[in-house]
Amino acid sequence: MKKFVSFTIIIILFGIQLGCDESFSPYGEYQKRYYLNCIVRADTNLQITTLFQSYAPNNRSSFENRNESYIHNSSIRLWRGNDEIYFFADSSIGDSNFYYSKGMKPKPGDSLELEAILPDGNRLRAKTKVPEYIQKDLNKLSEIVDGENVTFAWIPNEESQVFAPILYIYYKNEITGKVSKKVVPWEYIKENGKSKGIHRPPLRTPNIQYNIKNIEQSLTSIAKNNDTRFTEILGLILELRVFDKNLSAYYLSVGRITGNYSIRLDSKEFSNIEGGYGIFGSFSDQKISILFDADYLSRFNFHQKTL
Repeated sequence: MKKFVSFTIIIILFGIQLGCDESFSPYGEYQKRYYLNCIVRADTNLQITTLFQSYAPNNRSSFENRNESYIHNSSIRLWRGNDEIYFFADSSIGDSNFYYSKGMKPKPGDSLELEAILPDGNRLRAKTKVPEYIQKDLNKLSEIVDGENVTFAWIPNEESQVFAPILYIYYKNEITGKVSKKVVPWEYIKENGKSKGIHRPPLRTPNIQYNIKNIEQSLTSIAKNNDTRFTEILGLILELRVFDKNLSAYYLSVGRITGNYSIRLDSKEFSNIEGGYGIFGSFSDQKISILFDADYLSRFNFHQKTL
């Protein structure tokens, strides 16, 4: 529970300004701003929301009274469609304050609306639509190999949609029945003189390429650490995190979807909160499955029955 909440709060707060406005001056007029942030996850029924107000530091230390910026005792509600309503409870873990709701696990295509009524009567509202399933086909590895690269492609449901991909090889121990997965790095970089695998940063294009050598290196690692006589390779699965239009717009406003890791410093603050600032968005996790050819797997002493 604690790890999940901490991870979710990190997702909510990634890159979003929650405290002082960038233009704040300790010598200027203080203007209060409200920040509501909620990223709805389609893989769980536990949803987390944070609610803050801007604050005026007593001195040049902008973090002096940050704990006072969290807004307690607010009424936060989430609607799914017109008939279902869920309430958020005020809570905390360690130094982290948040609101949470259990019981609602959204489905792709759900229309959601969030409302927060603050103790001073101010009202914040926002809407999101959980990303629908993308269109994809089940193919064999040999059908999507182009030279040294393997290309995964899909059809987005919205324009300018952002995706975060991670590729795995799924395999099963035929004696215990345990299913495991091995990550396939998108690229290798040198770090402290050692080779380190990294994932592809979120992208806007509805496709991604992996070098076949990276896949073979992961297969070799599985073969080295398992008895191939009793190990069944189930297939390649691209786990794709699909952002809604709000999260996509936020990411496009602060990052460059061109393959590098730089951040724009001249971007405007993105917000879709009516009556305040912040972001209310959603994402869904989807999978694209690819089968290996039996002859290909035999090179690593593996076999494949079914996915």
